[in-house]
Amino acid sequence: MKGIALLGSTGSIGTSTLNVLRRHPDRFRVAALVAGSNAAALDLQAAEWRPAFTAVVNGDGRHAHARGHDVLVEAATRDDVDIVVNAVVGAAGLDATLAALRAGKRVALANKETLVMAGALVAAAAREGGGELVPVDSEHSAVLQCVAAQGAAPCRLILTASGGPFRTWERDRVEQATVAEALNHPTWQMGPRSASTPPPWPTR
Repeated sequence: MKGIALLGSTGSIGTSTLNVLRRHPDRFRVAALVAGSNAAALDLQAAEWRPAFTAVVNGDGRHAHARGHDVLVEAATRDDVDIVVNAVVGAAGLDATLAALRAGKRVALANKETLVMAGALVAAAAREGGGELVPVDSEHSAVLQCVAAQGAAPCRLILTASGGPFRTWERDRVEQATVAEALNHPTWQMGPRSASTPPPWPTR
């Protein structure tokens, strides 16, 4: 049975990950849960999953969880953890990914910013520690599956677009879009930050 450290457990990707884990209780156990700031939601998760380690990065000390930025690395490098699911948004997830790879963990990475900022460092950390990087994001996961099935690197890959809420809109209408319209993705149910914050690279 594989031990899981889930970083960003109370966000949309984190809660989706827990939904998957519920379907495979014979294969995975939750060893560590780390939230960004939602200690109340983490309390509920901890009561259900009974992990050995819980933490809130931006905790206020009112809940019985570890706190501080270092908790991400601590959770990712625990001896009882085999797989680290990194669903932390932005640069905050980089240190944990590097540490986990250097510790020989398999890192399921939903944090694409890590690769944009420090792809070479991530690759070096994986080589150094024998860790493995597995993309969780849909496009990158699809590429990995294609390459694995092919048996050799393909010479050309085309990523199709999921559309987004403004796919059929004219430019002038997009400029007047409301937040509610931006969050109304036709295909995916995403958290407000993931849906409305544009990444620094093209994904769709």
